[in-house]
Amino acid sequence: MARYSRQAPKRLLEILKKQFGSPPLRRLTSKMWWQGFPLLLVVLITGCGTPKVGLQPQYPPFKKGVFALWGKFVDVDSLQPTLRWQTFPRQEDRDRDEKGHLNRIEDITYEVRIWKTMAASSGELVYARGRLTLPYHKLEKRLESSTKYLWSVRAHFMLDGRPRTIEWGLAGVLLRDEVVPNPSCYRFATPSVSGVD
Repeated sequence: MARYSRQAPKRLLEILKKQFGSPPLRRLTSKMWWQGFPLLLVVLITGCGTPKVGLQPQYPPFKKGVFALWGKFVDVDSLQPTLRWQTFPRQEDRDRDEKGHLNRIEDITYEVRIWKTMAASSGELVYARGRLTLPYHKLEKRLESSTKYLWSVRAHFMLDGRPRTIEWGLAGVLLRDEVVPNPSCYRFATPSVSGVD
């Protein structure tokens, strides 16, 4: 289990320092900050510019709250939801593939992991499946009702006979250097027991 309750604010400060240079608090008071504030406000409110890496979810979708650092817990309609995500290679991968590397990949499979959220830690692994050949997966076991979960997906493939793996899908304030699960994983919440399959 990766703990983040105390490390997340420290990690966020490191990310801000990398992106904005000198300590962020000094820059917040600068005239330049206040000139760009209206644009930043629009980006935060609309969710535009949310950093994303890896394969992005289609169901449950990623949704970000106003001024949120990470995604919301999106309600799913079942205790055994069918998770869906982008196909690999993505269109953006194809657009950047000037040397034709993608034509040499084979044996593409997907790996999905789900973690039950827990106090003071990112979560406990409750579901893992690998070697999935399609960009969706109906869970083979029921999850707990009225519970919050983190999840992520990544692709595995062979390139010139060597195994390769892309990074885990994440969104929000990216904690790419952290192990999964971490707060940047996708999120969903299961429904209550009544009226559910």
